[in-house]
Amino acid sequence: MRQYKDALDALRFTEEEQDMLIQRLNQAAQTAQKPKKRRHPRRTILIAAVAACVLAFTAVAGAVVGFFADPEAGRTRLAEFFQMSGSDVETGTGFVASGASDTAHGVTISLDGIYADEQTVYAIFSAVKDDGIPFVDIQEHPNTDFLTFRDYEVRTDGEWSFGSGSPSKTTDLTQFFFQIEMDMSNTDQWKGKTVRFTFSDIISHMTKGNYCGPDQTLVSGNWSIEVPLESTDTAVYAKAGQVIPYGNLNVTIDSIAFTPAFYHLEWHFDKEMTFDDDMNLYLDGVPDEYDNQYYTEGSSPILTLKDGTTYDLWQIGHANTGLLPQIIPLQEMESITIFGQTIPLVWENE
Repeated sequence: MRQYKDALDALRFTEEEQDMLIQRLNQAAQTAQKPKKRRHPRRTILIAAVAACVLAFTAVAGAVVGFFADPEAGRTRLAEFFQMSGSDVETGTGFVASGASDTAHGVTISLDGIYADEQTVYAIFSAVKDDGIPFVDIQEHPNTDFLTFRDYEVRTDGEWSFGSGSPSKTTDLTQFFFQIEMDMSNTDQWKGKTVRFTFSDIISHMTKGNYCGPDQTLVSGNWSIEVPLESTDTAVYAKAGQVIPYGNLNVTIDSIAFTPAFYHLEWHFDKEMTFDDDMNLYLDGVPDEYDNQYYTEGSSPILTLKDGTTYDLWQIGHANTGLLPQIIPLQEMESITIFGQTIPLVWENE
């Protein structure tokens, strides 16, 4: 479980990424005002399928034919990330193995597995030295904290897409994992379109004293993986539609989706949020007595298990989507608390 847990602890953003996050948060605040269409429990989920069609499978009623470069290799790497057996990793996490890869400059970058729903795509990549020699000599660089890419880019059908990336720490310096989360609002429109992930330069980060940042360039070069999006079903959805009074708003919970490794919640407000130059909050143009922090804290989900264990998901991922702190079977989940209301998790499509 170390690779998986370390992935949750290694979120670091450049100034450019911070600017993009601010832009995304502003877009999310605007999107949150718009009522979303309530759909039936059996959802269509997007997964990555490789352009080079080597292996095909056909799923049952309503699913599609998907194509993967080397799903067994992807499954092996995905199992390593989650520290599970390869035979259980897909059903046990909700992620689908891929195996699409690009080898250059003595390094193979692989798309190991992917989770996607109607709004989000979450992809797990690995970078492995082909010669088995560590990327960095820890004896010469004892303050090495983690390995990552200098830059990465995501394009969907040629258009730039926002992708929030994070590396995972590792004690095996011959490899590292990297996750990219994409907000794909209305993913139905992207079915069959090509998503291209491009990575540039492998670097190390170090921690020494008060400094935490880039240390050295380990491998210079570029790697690209292209995959078209096809469809399947992986998430389990809980009963939603609750209307929750909170502050001077009514919040409607549109969707509650879980796999044993991932969660995704959607909601919208009944009033439009806007801000003036001093970041004072307005609801439908009227100054609000609460500040934005009040509503942000309210949107922090708390997952409660049947044994009483609780997890504050805000501290683990984003307010509405992210990896769970560990693999949690759905039957062990009791409720989700959000905007001050506890919602029992009643699964609709197990």
